[in-house]
This record gives sequence, structure tokens and C-alpha cells, in this order.
Amino acid sequence: MLKQDILAMSLLFAVFCLLYAYFFQGGGWNPNSHFDTVRAVVERHALDITPIAQNTGDIAVFEGKTYSNKAPGLALWAAPAYFVLYHLERKSGDVGDSWHVNLNAQILTFVTSGLPGAVLVLLLYWHFRRQSGSAAESLTLAGGFGAGSLIFPYAGIMMSHVFTACFLFGAWQIISSRSAGRALVALAGLMTGFAVVVDALSLSAAVLFAIYVVRRRSLLEIVGFAVGAGVMAALLFTYNQLTFGSPFTSNQTLVGGFQTQGLVLGMLQPPDYERLYWLMLHPFRGLFYCCPVLVLSLLSLRWRWRGITLEVVVPLAIILSFLFFNITFNGWAGGWGVGPRYLIPMTPFLFSFALRGFRLCTAPATLLMAASAVIMFSVSAVQVMAPAPNDRVDARMDPVSDSVRKLSRGEVSVSTQSMLDIKPMKSESAVWASYNLGEVMGLRGLASVVPAAVLLFALALTSMAFYRQQD
Repeated sequence: MLKQDILAMSLLFAVFCLLYAYFFQGGGWNPNSHFDTVRAVVERHALDITPIAQNTGDIAVFEGKTYSNKAPGLALWAAPAYFVLYHLERKSGDVGDSWHVNLNAQILTFVTSGLPGAVLVLLLYWHFRRQSGSAAESLTLAGGFGAGSLIFPYAGIMMSHVFTACFLFGAWQIISSRSAGRALVALAGLMTGFAVVVDALSLSAAVLFAIYVVRRRSLLEIVGFAVGAGVMAALLFTYNQLTFGSPFTSNQTLVGGFQTQGLVLGMLQPPDYERLYWLMLHPFRGLFYCCPVLVLSLLSLRWRWRGITLEVVVPLAIILSFLFFNITFNGWAGGWGVGPRYLIPMTPFLFSFALRGFRLCTAPATLLMAASAVIMFSVSAVQVMAPAPNDRVDARMDPVSDSVRKLSRGEVSVSTQSMLDIKPMKSESAVWASYNLGEVMGLRGLASVVPAAVLLFALALTSMAFYRQQD
């Protein structure tokens, strides 16, 4: 690895760890449901959340007990960190009050979303270097994605999307690299399998990865990948068997508030292709409206059919599989949030094609990155958990513009739903349900987000310096 690569990756990791830890988005049914499972595992050595389920509607009931309706992987990942926090706090006698709950939730949010987001930025940097991008180009593109994609705001909330994106894209980088040996390919199998344990929607990517490994790898590497993925499958089946009495009954297949009779698995219906407009373009949920930097990938998608390789087909197939799920899912609109959050795991695969578009349109690409960074910064500073319907569109809503306007007026951290609340609360303590680290330091309004803005500005200046050195 070259010295400039070490410098660039160290800079990206430091900047995005700080940036993603800076904004804490507070609670909501989804993050509260994950957090309750973590607490249940550590505090009660149980998997049901019955005693503390009053803070979330994302539940499923089995034999009189209440469970999270989320896949267990994210909670299992966070449990070791919470084990340490919980037992340290028990020694000091401070457990369960809102201040400690928020602190624990913010730390676990970084463990489950912020840190994987920062690692994902590094993976994209190395991906562009492998595509013959210069250090300056790779730094600019990876930084543009980290600041201008939905990874930024969702890195501040305990949901599965950023984690899944990191593990799937990381596994893909390993198995598509000619230099990766048997041990790394086995690791990729573990990562792929665990992505499925975190989010069942990853199963389509896992199947595509398995096909790729069979076509491109040696027999021993195929076995290593299969063993790695199999270990995670065994973990999930064992969890389901011990919890629900069947390896094929999961949290997500139990009858809950979002199940609809007559649909496949209670959730899947015939595809509605009109949803693509709402998912891609409309201000209510449009991916390219939220993150115009992703347009760079569309500028790159120009191949002759004979030039399309398996290394191109697999990412495209992953993108299509996530799109297809969203046009068939009964909760496709995503509920509270900004942008099409169920598409977040596919975004690094989409952006992985951006290098050619960046080279073709460098000046417009820079403007797209700047616009995306402003939008995602505003959403992160104001509120990612914007109230919205779960299963239908609201053409009047434009949460992106709302965030930009509110930030311009100095309104930050407006969410008042904490990890202990089932709905936003109007009370003095609710002011700290969501916050940024500037507010913790005593800054208020726009002043509280200045340190984070300075971080991004410093990254942009460093990127320019890389270009000067390259010249």
C-alpha cells in the first residue's frame, strides 16, 4: 500500500468516525425495538422484550411474550458492547435513568451504524483504487459518498441499513479481488451470512455472491465461503429454533402490526412499477432527489453487451433485487425517515460505478457532491426520523427541503422521541432525545453544527491538495 493511500484512508476514517458520531438522531419504533433486544439479552439473559416493549410498536407476539419484529443480528452485534457499559454502570449505581439510556444508545448506535458507515467509506476508496482511480479521485469519490449519501444521516440511528450495506459491500470487495486468499474468502462468507442474520433482505445478495464464488473461485475457496455462510445460517436457525420452536419461524414472520393477510409472508404483493418514480425521483422518497451525487453512476452505465462481465452483473443484480423488493413490499414507503431507507444497502453497489461518470463530468460531479453533502448534512443536523406513512405516498411531503429550511433558521435536533418513548414527547427532558455533540459542548442552533461542517470543509481542502500533488 502506498504512503498516499495510508494517508487518504486514515483521513477518511478519522473524519467519518467523528462525523457519524457527531449526530445522534434519538429514538423511534425501529431503533427502540433493536435497543430493547440488546437490553433484554444483557440485562435479563432473555430474547423477549416483554417488560420494556412499551416504547415501540415494532413488535411480534409469540406464546404470550413480546419480541422485536426485527432480525436479531444487529442486537447480537451490539450486545458485547452493551454488556461492558451495563456492568460498568451497575458498579457506579447509575442504571436505567434517561441520561444513561441515551448515552448507551448513542454508543451502541455508533457501534452498529456509525462505525460500519466509516468502514464502508474506506471500502469504496479501495474499490476505486482497484478500478485504476488515482488516490485523489478515490478520496474525492469516497468522501463524496460518505457525506452525500443516506449513509450519513442513518449512521446516527440504530437501524440495520448501514450495517448491512457495509457487510455486503465488504464481502463483495473480498470475493471479487483476485488477491484475496482462502481465509479472506471464508471471512466474506461469514460477513455475507451475518448480513442475512441482520437483515433477511440480504439473502438475494448472498445467493448472487455464492454463484459468483462458484464461477470464479477454486474448490477450497468455495468450501471456505460456504462454511463461513453456513456458520451464520446455523446461528440463525438455532436462534429461531430455541426462541420460536422452528428454524424457519423468525421475528419477521410472526404475526405483528405490519402483517397483511393474503400476502406472501404477510408482506409481499404483486410488483407495482409506479413506485419506482416515488423511490427514485419524487421529493417524498426519491433517492436521486435526496442524493444527487448518485447520478454519477448513471453517467457511467454505458457498456457494450460483449464487455459486460460477471463483476458488473452481480452489483447490477443486487441493485435490481433491492428495487424489486421495494416495489412488492407492503411497507415500501418506509414510515418515519428521509429517503428510501430500504434501498440503502444497495447504494454502495450503485455508487461503485461512479468513477467513469466522475471523469466524464468532473465539474458537474463536484457540484452534485456539494449539493448532496448540503442536503445530507441538513437532514443529519435536523431530523432523519421525519414522520411519514409506512405503506403509501404523501405527495405533499418534502422532508429534504424541510430540513434545509429548518437548518437555515437554526433549528437542529428537532426529534423529541427518545429510546424510552413510543411517540415524540413535549417535555423539558425530551429536548435531549436527539442532539449533536456541539450541543453537548454548550453550543446552540447553527453554532452547534459548525464543528461538523469544518470537518467536511477540511476533507474537501485535503482532496484538493491531493490533486495538486498528483499534478
